[in-house]
Amino acid sequence: MSIVKVFLAVLASLLISGCAQKVQIRALAPAQVGEMANNKTIAVSKFRTDKVGLSGKIESKIAAHKLDGKKYFELVSRRDMDKVLKEQKLQSSELMDEKTTTRVGKIVGAQAIINGEVTTASGKSGSYKERRKRCIKYSKEKKQCARYEYYIVRCNTTEATVAANINIVGIESSSVIYGDSFRKSYQADSCRTFRRVLSSNEAIEILASDIASEFVYKLTPKYIYFKVELLDDIDLDATSKQEDKLENALKYIEANRMDKAEQILSSLLDEFDGRSYVIAYDLGVVKEAMGKFDEAKTMYYLADEIVTKPIEELNAALIRIDDLISKRDEATRQIDAK
Repeated sequence: MSIVKVFLAVLASLLISGCAQKVQIRALAPAQVGEMANNKTIAVSKFRTDKVGLSGKIESKIAAHKLDGKKYFELVSRRDMDKVLKEQKLQSSELMDEKTTTRVGKIVGAQAIINGEVTTASGKSGSYKERRKRCIKYSKEKKQCARYEYYIVRCNTTEATVAANINIVGIESSSVIYGDSFRKSYQADSCRTFRRVLSSNEAIEILASDIASEFVYKLTPKYIYFKVELLDDIDLDATSKQEDKLENALKYIEANRMDKAEQILSSLLDEFDGRSYVIAYDLGVVKEAMGKFDEAKTMYYLADEIVTKPIEELNAALIRIDDLISKRDEATRQIDAK
C-alpha cells in the first residue's frame, strides 16, 4: 500500500472517530470533605482581617446551595452567632481557638463552625506607555513596507491576589475536621489582551468569590457531566430492518428519548440472542444515561464476554461504571446521613 493510501486510511479513521455520536451522562459524586455529611448544621464566623467579605460570600453560597431542589445544609444565622458572641463577650477572631469554637457551637446549636483568616487581599492598577509602529506606505515592487509611522499607546495593568486559611471545626469532636489554604491571583494588561482589564477592587472581589465557590464546592455532593461515545456498526450479520432499528435507536438517543431507545435496543439484543456486543454496549450507555448504573454494568459485562479483542470504548466503560457506582453509593450515604 502506498504512503498516500495509508495516510488517507488513517485520516478517514480519525474523521469517523471524531464524528461518533456521543451521549451526555449525569452522575452523582460525593463531597470531597466527607466529614460534612454528619455536620450539616453549620455556622460561619466572621474571618479575621476579612476586608473582602469572604466569610459573608461563603455563607451566601452555602445558603443558596441545593441538591435536587433541596437545601443540603442548615445554616445558623449570623445574627444568632453575633448575639452569642456578644453575650459571651467574645470576638469572632477568638473562634480560631477550637475550645472556644466548640463552646459557641453548642450554644447556637451548630454541628460545625467555619472560621478562617484572610491572609492577603492586595491589588494595584497602573499604566505604562508602549511605542508601536504601523505601515503607512507599502512598496508593491519590493513587497514590503516602505514607510512606517511611530506612535505611543497607553497600556493599563492590574494585579491582585487574595489568599485565606479556612478551617471547619466539628463541635462534637472539638477538633478541626477540615482545613486548607486558598490563593487566587489576577493579572491583566490591556496591551496584551482583548478583554477589559478589571480595576484592582473588581479583581479582588471576583477572586474572593472564586475562593468561596471553590471552598463550598468541596463540602457537598454534586452532579458531574461528561460524554460517552456510542457504537453505530452492528458486529454481526444483520438484516436491513435490524440496521434500521439501530439507526432509529441512535436518533431517539440524539433526541434525548432514552426510554424509547432502551426499548428498541432491548428488543434488538433479543433478536441477536444477546450475542451482539455493539447492541449490548449501546444499551449499557443508554441505561447509564438514564442513571441505571447497575443495569448498565450488566450490559457492559455482557458485551465484554462476547468480544474477542479489546474495544476501547468498552474498556473505558467497564472501568468507568464501577467508579460511578462507588461514587454514587458514597454520595447517597452522605445525603442520607443526619
